[in-house]
Amino acid sequence: MELKDYRTQLANLDINEQKLRDLYLRNLALGKIQGPSTGYASIDKPWLQWYSEESINTTLPEMTCFDYLYQCNSKFLNNCALNYFGRKISFKELFDNINATAKALKAIGIKENDIITVSLPNIPEAAYLFYACSKIGVTANMVDPRTSEDGIKKYIEEVDSKLVIIIDSYFYKIKDLIANKTIDKAIAVSPADSLPLNLHFAYKAKTYIETLKDSNKKIEFNQKVSNWVDFIEKGKNYEEDIKTDYDVNRAVVIEHTGGTTGNPKGVKLSNKNINAVALQSVLTGIDMQRKHTWLDIMPTFIAYGVGMGLHLPLTIGMETILIPQFDAKKFDKLILKHKPVHMVGVPSYWGTIINSKKMRKQDLSFMIAPTVGGDAMNINLEKEANKFLMEHNCSSKITKGYGMTEVTGGVVGTLDQSNQIGSVGSPFVKSTVAIFNPENNEELHYNQQGEVCMTGPNIMLGYFDNEEATKDILKVHSDGTVWIHSGDIGYMTEDGNLFIVDRLKRMIIRYDGFKVFPSIIESVISSHEAVDLCTVVGIKDLEHSQGKLPKAHIVLKDQFKNEEEKIINEIKILCKEQLPEYVQPYDYQIREELPLTSIGKIDYRTLEAEDEHIKIMKK
Repeated sequence: MELKDYRTQLANLDINEQKLRDLYLRNLALGKIQGPSTGYASIDKPWLQWYSEESINTTLPEMTCFDYLYQCNSKFLNNCALNYFGRKISFKELFDNINATAKALKAIGIKENDIITVSLPNIPEAAYLFYACSKIGVTANMVDPRTSEDGIKKYIEEVDSKLVIIIDSYFYKIKDLIANKTIDKAIAVSPADSLPLNLHFAYKAKTYIETLKDSNKKIEFNQKVSNWVDFIEKGKNYEEDIKTDYDVNRAVVIEHTGGTTGNPKGVKLSNKNINAVALQSVLTGIDMQRKHTWLDIMPTFIAYGVGMGLHLPLTIGMETILIPQFDAKKFDKLILKHKPVHMVGVPSYWGTIINSKKMRKQDLSFMIAPTVGGDAMNINLEKEANKFLMEHNCSSKITKGYGMTEVTGGVVGTLDQSNQIGSVGSPFVKSTVAIFNPENNEELHYNQQGEVCMTGPNIMLGYFDNEEATKDILKVHSDGTVWIHSGDIGYMTEDGNLFIVDRLKRMIIRYDGFKVFPSIIESVISSHEAVDLCTVVGIKDLEHSQGKLPKAHIVLKDQFKNEEEKIINEIKILCKEQLPEYVQPYDYQIREELPLTSIGKIDYRTLEAEDEHIKIMKK
């Protein structure tokens, strides 16, 4: 490729002539310019032009997440690792607590390759457990504590987990599982266990008062049930070796997702997966240093949270500020209180920041690469956010990313040189993203829309005990390469920028990035004896700058059509009992009938358009 051709290829980017020439000569020397483009992203890998030679040649760590964390920080043991409500936990203390947790697990009978269930928010104990499992060769079945009782039971029974470690305020959800011996042991963890003393006693007093008001919240400790302190005590005299050999095919966590179909699945992620997503994020070239601080609002029960929210900043050596209960409406207060250099979140959080009165005169020069993921960012919101950041002295634009649980939360990130409005970024240096025709799996050319597919070191081991679903998403193409099929429609530009256009499925993405699958809600509502038909669609969330909320459209059986109010109340109770908090329908509408397509299927797109019209009229 001649320099003039290279100039044409990069004509839409803001690069001066000298930078262009330097970039061309470097890529020529690296052998990345080898004649004319083939037109196929999987072959050309045009995004590599933005990476340094050092990044391209970096070897990914082949070790456990614990070993990688220790390798990165063994010479900085006195530095702060975790900041939990002002209590600063050094790397030495972090490693001591990880080892104590590992010994305690072994002391109570947990063996290599066992699966334990961890249902905790962003508290230090969640970090200790993740790294302890990594060290001793155990898999952590990560479960959102807000999941319904039936949901938690399913996730526990699915993996045959005999030990459950859960936040104390949700302990009531597993009481019956202990009584019927589904669970052998349980540990109730208090958020107060790692708090500074003044906050510790205040929380304990509040909890005690709550148990007096609601006896269901009281925890009876016995041989099967212990608190965190007693659990750790059991490991103090454990003398046997706790370290296990590294196994590239062992899952270190199981994260739960609806995948591309909406049916809940357990995604098996390895130590290699999580190390790869963390290091590749660093190799994007974003300024991330040991002296920086990181605001961690993403919990470990999502892949995005364990890989990028926790492991990434800790392997760099940053002080990681843990936020166990995040309120998007208070995002501005968090930023002003902690002044974090780095943070990850979802796009709608920036609507909160832009419209915050508290932020109007604030200097945000401390902030580097404010990062969003979980959903493609609305173009208008991205422009407004970039303008806001510039006006408030932040040198960075919004940094975007893209991924899914099955690729450890992220496979695409924004490099400074290729941060195009509307794109979700460029593939990580060791990863490949390409666009395929969903009908025949043939790769498409640049700027052609098709299904976004990914391959590389971030790809999951597979779904837990679900070979059929694994084969549906992990597909071997004609050249022998295994690709993950995302279910998203997008296109790739000649310079390696990925744009997401639409979704193949009906997944609803809320303002906070949580994904809601209509089929799950429909199943619960349809179980009511009065319901004849039900479909759930996403409606615009008027309280946030972007995101949607689920709305249920319901047709009742003839004999119940005079009891609408009573039945709606019963359905609401049913949903509260069987669905997680973030999946609850925002609205319920009783209808005489549902619109149908020409072939007799429920026409949910008509319902979406109808609800959009109603919202606009109300607004």
